[in-house]
Amino acid sequence: MPLTIDRETMEKHPLYKDGIEKGKLEAKREDILNLHKELNLEPEKIAKILKVPISFVKDVLEEK
Repeated sequence: MPLTIDRETMEKHPLYKDGIEKGKLEAKREDILNLHKELNLEPEKIAKILKVPISFVKDVLEEK
């Protein structure tokens, strides 16, 4: 007998939520790097555009 999991149950699972959050975080990292590389924007401007903390932007740029 197959196991069936409905969407509501799946979305409540902590691993599902963690995966979504990690995906969003990775997308923000890519956005930061692209804005800096392509438009040469300052970290403060990037933080304002993406609505993320300036410390996060600076950390991402230092990692590159």
